Amino acid sequence: MEKCIMSIDRISRSTYINAYNSNSSKAVEKTKKTNDVDRIEISELGKSLKGYSLDSNIQNAKKIADIKNKIDSGTYNVDARLTAKSMLNAMKESKA
Repeated sequence: MEKCIMSIDRISRSTYINAYNSNSSKAVEKTKKTNDVDRIEISELGKSLKGYSLDSNIQNAKKIADIKNKIDSGTYNVDARLTAKSMLNAMKESKA
């Protein structure tokens, strides 16, 4: 029988150092990229629209709560003429 001799060459320290330096430079690149900061600026018109929307929602909520209370108490009456007038106005506006 013949003996097999396996030879394992040493890995030099420079290989380890090169691998370490390669990884550390990638880490520095990643930290540089994360230092960017996103910014957003809202125009005065946008700011005013926010306030308009909130005021409108509050007014609508009050109207809805008032109608619910009237329905629950049995005092809610529908004005048929006012409803018909509003429907006709809406139809006229949609044609224009």
